[in-house]
Amino acid sequence: MATERCYQEVVSREISVHRWYLGAGALALLGGSLLVPAVRVWVYMLVAASAMVALAVGVRRHRPVWPAPWWLLAAAMGMSLLANIGWALAMDPAGVPRFPSVGDACYAATLVLLAVSVYRWVRPAQQRSGVVDAAIVAVAGAAALWTLVVAPLLFDGRFTGLRMASYLFYVGMDLLILVLTVRVVVISRVRTPAYRLMVTAAGLLVLTDSCYYALLLAGESYDRLTALGWLGAYVIIGAAGLHPSMARSTGSVPGNPSPASRRRMAIYVSLTLGISLLTILSLSAALPGSQSPRLIVLEVLGAAMAVLLIVRLSQLATLLNRRTHLDTLTGLGNRVMLQEHLDRPGRRRRVLLLVDLDGFRDFNDTFGHQAGDTVLVETGERIRAAVPSSATVVRLAADEFAVLAEADAGDHELAQSILVAVHQPYRLQGLASRRFAASIGVVAVTAGQPSPPVLRDADLALHTAQMRGGDQIAVFDPEMHAERLANTELVAQLHDALDAGEFDVHYQPIIDLATGDVAAAEALLRWTRPDGTRIPPDRFIPLAEQSGAIVAIGDWVIRRVCRDLHRLWRDHRVAVTVNVSAHQLRDPLFAARLLQVLHAGEVPGAALIVEITETVLVTSVTDAATVTAQLQELREHGVRIAIDDFGTGYSSLAYLRELPVDILKMDGSFTARQIDNGGARELAFIRAILELGRSLDLVTIAEAVETPAQAERLRSLDCDLAQGYLFARPAPLADLHEFLRRPIEPALTDVP
Repeated sequence: MATERCYQEVVSREISVHRWYLGAGALALLGGSLLVPAVRVWVYMLVAASAMVALAVGVRRHRPVWPAPWWLLAAAMGMSLLANIGWALAMDPAGVPRFPSVGDACYAATLVLLAVSVYRWVRPAQQRSGVVDAAIVAVAGAAALWTLVVAPLLFDGRFTGLRMASYLFYVGMDLLILVLTVRVVVISRVRTPAYRLMVTAAGLLVLTDSCYYALLLAGESYDRLTALGWLGAYVIIGAAGLHPSMARSTGSVPGNPSPASRRRMAIYVSLTLGISLLTILSLSAALPGSQSPRLIVLEVLGAAMAVLLIVRLSQLATLLNRRTHLDTLTGLGNRVMLQEHLDRPGRRRRVLLLVDLDGFRDFNDTFGHQAGDTVLVETGERIRAAVPSSATVVRLAADEFAVLAEADAGDHELAQSILVAVHQPYRLQGLASRRFAASIGVVAVTAGQPSPPVLRDADLALHTAQMRGGDQIAVFDPEMHAERLANTELVAQLHDALDAGEFDVHYQPIIDLATGDVAAAEALLRWTRPDGTRIPPDRFIPLAEQSGAIVAIGDWVIRRVCRDLHRLWRDHRVAVTVNVSAHQLRDPLFAARLLQVLHAGEVPGAALIVEITETVLVTSVTDAATVTAQLQELREHGVRIAIDDFGTGYSSLAYLRELPVDILKMDGSFTARQIDNGGARELAFIRAILELGRSLDLVTIAEAVETPAQAERLRSLDCDLAQGYLFARPAPLADLHEFLRRPIEPALTDVP
């Protein structure tokens, strides 16, 4: 939380800089518009220089993923600065620059750089999108510029030669910038503040230029008004570069908008009517001779508009037909598209990769679906950029993506390139940058192989990568399928085994190292089939956890333990520890049901110890709160809480802070590895755990004690309790009663 707060403060300061720049720029352009042209040119230089510096600072500070457009903008501002210097040096006594000059050439270069910057706003893979929409706007803009600027320039005879050519070039570049800006608006899915500022600046620049040329040809001069437009465009460009959102404003993927939205249809109709109106006005003012070319050009543009609208309608029909194959969030394909591509006949070997973001579900639950959607969109774009352009990239569900590619390169190299792309930091609005890992399952696709088994095998490989800890690549092999079939069969048998009474509970004593007395016993689940086959707990318990069967099995264990506890507690005052899964504790009624079972069996809360493992809190914030509430309710009724396998996970100390805990069960690996090695460094870990337990007034149990030397060393370190094969193996309840009736052996109190 402190990191998030610091990040928010940094973002707030950066936005404040952006606002200060806008405020200072507003004062500069208002003051500059009131100055005479000979002085105003110096204001142009100052504003252009500030915009260039602002863009450079923004790129270095915010580090956009796609920086090329911003550097091109900075170059354009630098060229504009040179243009104004050239005009200032070529200024005549009346304050009008002589033509031609170095300033004119630099201004032409400025427009070219601006056009290239807008063109590069999206990545090359998406630069063919939105062409028809841009062409429609180009035709409409050309009609307006033809009527208001180009035709008077060509036919009124006021300008000729190089000056007329330069004006025509400027008008053409303005039209190109307008068209490219419209294309960005059509295909870009981002709507950040920096994006909006850049679109505003481009529109303002084109509008100001058009007004200037139209007024110039009409013999009017509103130089203060046009000065406001030009200075304003430069200030807005600089402000866009300083805003933190500039890092997420370029390189965007297609937005996949509604293909027939009312807004877009209204724009098409308005542009068509606009050309018709210009044609009518030109017809009404037409004169024989020189006026006919004006009408011819407008008629050609009107015909071009009609053709483009027909093409656009055809595209809309095609897009609507393909909509069932697209993912509406990312614009990638969906499962239907993937299955169609898998089922297409082909001779070449292909490879299918399933990609799943590790930890995305918790991120989505914590920070909301808007932040999660941003991550998914960016992930889809990164995967698309990391694989060959001929590959099919789809989003299957939630945070799972698929890539189907021809196996020209190595399968592992292709998967590795995706991992590298996903590992890059995600820059999210209002949050500190985040990093995600991914699990990838890879399967080779042979010619003619149907899609269902291919998808099944890829999913098995993905599951294997996830079970290995994530952030890994797993390639399918037939053993995975065999193992999955065996696991599926075993899960199906779990419920039948519970109904058939194949489960039993064995007990392993927990010994007080100081006295040799039995302090408690751990309840351990055992599964024996009717034919005598025993299924190891480490084989079926993880499957029960994954399938959810652990809830029903766990409830049965609790009822069985409470039944056995009635006599154990009455006769020997021996408590029993029982493992409880995260699935059980997430149920808000779990504690109430357990207490009811204790009450029905006439067993006090002190007779039961609930064991939890570190997986209990590796969950969302909401689940953690529920778990804590359940444990607290149990503890209020005398039930003690133990942490199993303490010391092996990253969240052990977090447990002690968040949960009501009474007992630490030190993981057995410490007993076997640290004690037997006997070095000072190895024993330091055990001492640290024991000292931590004592300082927090907690009882510590050492697990997996198998030799007298281990028991003696633990006792010398003042460890409270221990369990393991040295004292007794897990056995049925009757064996535990017999063990409790035996006298305490001297070996247990005085281990040699």
